[in-house]
Amino acid sequence: MKHDSSEEIRGILAKRNLIWNLAIKDFKVRYRSATLGFLWMLLNPVLQMIVLSIVFSFIVKVPVSAPYPIFLLCGLLPWNFMAMTLGAGAPSLVNERNLVKKVYFPREIIPISVTAGHFLHFLVALALFLPFPLVILHTWSWALLALPIPILLLAGFTVSLTSLATMGDAFFRDTRFIVEALIMVWFYATPIFYPIEFLTTFADKVPGWIVPVLQLIRFNPMAGIISMFRKILLDGTLPSLFDCLYVGSITALLMIITFGLYRRHGPVVADHM
Repeated sequence: MKHDSSEEIRGILAKRNLIWNLAIKDFKVRYRSATLGFLWMLLNPVLQMIVLSIVFSFIVKVPVSAPYPIFLLCGLLPWNFMAMTLGAGAPSLVNERNLVKKVYFPREIIPISVTAGHFLHFLVALALFLPFPLVILHTWSWALLALPIPILLLAGFTVSLTSLATMGDAFFRDTRFIVEALIMVWFYATPIFYPIEFLTTFADKVPGWIVPVLQLIRFNPMAGIISMFRKILLDGTLPSLFDCLYVGSITALLMIITFGLYRRHGPVVADHM
């Protein structure tokens, strides 16, 4: 069964209440039985921050321009949102196979709802984190008005990538395991616990063939997104125009590819489950 683009988009918009309800359900259920409840939104990255701070503040001593725990959290929060959404979203379509086989609806709704649930989690964690850099570093400025830019780019990049992985897993079950391995490698290839400028210090300490590989990290979309958050929250300055345009272009390309795949294969995906 074929659907044109406008019909597919209308179908998704018509199900916006379902997306919202699924997102809220995931948001509430995740911490419903936990004693500390929503505090775990910030406690998890804080625990990561403590461990990484000990290693990279006292052992490796990575030079940064802000207190290391704040610098680290500013990278961990967007990273954790993307990584957790991608990890949970990849098998989500297959996990909902009973629903998918019973009734037709735009298949994008499944990864979109997963992303929306994690996005709510991210926004609450970000709100809890914001006072620390703004008060301690005194980075209140008009640049804060640009904060929605990296937030929206992060959401768009994450939902596109997650939707792509979700469709891939429906046809090739090894996709979820590839995603898990990718996330592990990607973490170290993203300037979360080190500034992007730190890479230049390795130029004369590693074999020549590794230098171009290190430079590729600069073209990692998550590197651009994290750089935007740090520019605004830690430096009180506007994000780089190059980062905005580059990440925006990658996100738009991913959206186009993903939308095309869902339009073509979404109606028959149930036959492969």
